[in-house]
Amino acid sequence: MNKIHQFASEYLMSWFFDLGIYQAFNYRINRLSGAMSTLAGMLLTEFGPKGCSNKLSVLDSMPIITCSGKRSGKVAPEITSKGYCSTKGMYYYGMKLHALGFCNPNKLPHPEQIIFTPASVNDLTLFK
Repeated sequence: MNKIHQFASEYLMSWFFDLGIYQAFNYRINRLSGAMSTLAGMLLTEFGPKGCSNKLSVLDSMPIITCSGKRSGKVAPEITSKGYCSTKGMYYYGMKLHALGFCNPNKLPHPEQIIFTPASVNDLTLFK
């Protein structure tokens, strides 16, 4: 966020003349997160490629590992937890990136929803 604030203050002051200090900028950006999430969801649904199925979706997740399961997790403990990755056959501390996508025959799925959760959250439990 600091780099974004620096860029805006150096090059975009004519657009954002009341940018304020970094802390105020960061506070405003964090308050917009709910609106951005809703806007991104609407745009993904509205501008899907032709041929995508709105009735059939695929679900997958990937681990974001902050440390191995042999150690206790100390990085961002409020949003991470211990989980198991069956693909890698390992326990780890961290988060999961869950992606739900509209089926698109012979192509990659079109993103429908992307969610970050603690590692202990199961895909199916989350999307039920």
